[in-house]
Amino acid sequence: MDKKDTKILSFRPNQFAALVPFIIFIIITISLSFMKAADLNMMIASGIIGLIIGMFFCENKEEYWNVIIEGLGSDVGMTAVLIWLVVGIYGSILKSGKLVEGLVWLSCKLGVKGAAFTVAAFIFSAIFAVATGTGFGTIATMGFILYPAGLLLGSNPAVLGGAILSGAAFGDNLAPVSDTTIISATSQTYKYKEGTAEIGGVVKSRFKYVIVAGIIAAVLFWFFGGSAASTNTESAAKILTEYQNPMGLLLLIPTAVVIWMAVKGNSIFATLSTGTILAIIIGLAAGLFSVADLAVIKDGAVVGAIPDGVAGMTTVSILLMVVVSMGNLLVKSGCMETTVNWLNEKVIKTPRDADIAIFLLSTIFGILIAAINTIANICVSPFVNAIGRKNDLHPYRRADILSTAVCSFPFFVPYGGCVLLLLGTMKSVSSTYPFVQPLDPSSLFFTVFYSWAVWFVTLFACISGWGREFEGKDGERVKQPIKN
Repeated sequence: MDKKDTKILSFRPNQFAALVPFIIFIIITISLSFMKAADLNMMIASGIIGLIIGMFFCENKEEYWNVIIEGLGSDVGMTAVLIWLVVGIYGSILKSGKLVEGLVWLSCKLGVKGAAFTVAAFIFSAIFAVATGTGFGTIATMGFILYPAGLLLGSNPAVLGGAILSGAAFGDNLAPVSDTTIISATSQTYKYKEGTAEIGGVVKSRFKYVIVAGIIAAVLFWFFGGSAASTNTESAAKILTEYQNPMGLLLLIPTAVVIWMAVKGNSIFATLSTGTILAIIIGLAAGLFSVADLAVIKDGAVVGAIPDGVAGMTTVSILLMVVVSMGNLLVKSGCMETTVNWLNEKVIKTPRDADIAIFLLSTIFGILIAAINTIANICVSPFVNAIGRKNDLHPYRRADILSTAVCSFPFFVPYGGCVLLLLGTMKSVSSTYPFVQPLDPSSLFFTVFYSWAVWFVTLFACISGWGREFEGKDGERVKQPIKN
């Protein structure tokens, strides 16, 4: 057993009482999700409430809080938080640089409509999500621009909405700067060496699953994305004209550099720093934004892309730290070890079983905490890490299954945060464009083709062993587990 896994906390009546804070947090979070009232601040509060109540089950209350503080400042949590803060600035700069307007200009130049426009909406949403790393930002931005135009160009409303959601899920899955990628990688620790899964390596490893699912989704959008002939090409062109700027495509350059550097194994901090500086230089030189757009003092407060980017990540970073501290309680109480040992004795007999256990756990958490898939990712990751380490699965393999599973159901269940955000965007847009009629949440359940495809592709990979790798003596990827 690793030193950091040593049991130091005793709970009454047994070590499973260490689950109390986690259970309270999950119950409140799920309730908020089903009441369509997901709120990050309340999620943080529910975590704190859970930790306070959990204290009364611990025999050594002073050590209890020491373990929580240790979790708050853990390498896993702090690494993810720092990456998120840098990503927040990077993504905010890209959004300020008219990248969307560049993609819209390209769409107009291609002259697409009907089913072809639906496919384009999927591709452009995916590009934007890969570039900025924000699924929610992609849904809100593309829903505001591409959805009304697509309706006028003959796209099927439900399938067009599914295409926008699918593009957001694709980018969330693959982008080295997405919160899903960051958490799935930094939460999976090596067993035979120090450190966590490298983000660039995870992106490279995951690519095969994501691209297969993406191709399947694009084909389905082509077949089912059109509903009729263009109803008002002139009006659609007018909407799209308002959001065109070919210079915005220049910001795909820092995006490509970030992806290339990450896949090549460069430090994620060096990668993001390079991408951010490059984006600023290109944006300023091309006149896509001014220095004042990045940061300026206005009415006694600093506003702009840089402070906005940090602010957008602050709350979720605090939530991550709270949940990681709960995970540390599970480790230090021996609850995690006992649970994983039971699974290995009663359920997991083969590496395939380990894959499927990780897949099903990730799926279940994604269904239960569909309000924000990042939170589902954070909550299930300690269990995934423990099961994977016990069975010598390579951190990349664990991160791949975790990420693809939590980017499935949260993007199409009717109470999911992504679906509700898109519907809210439709409602907002309908005040400007009366022909936009908000859809029923259930109408999107089967049209988010990418999320369904990646779920089945991952299930196939777990059952067949496609891409399964184990951790070698020095953390390398090997085809067979080490013989203990």
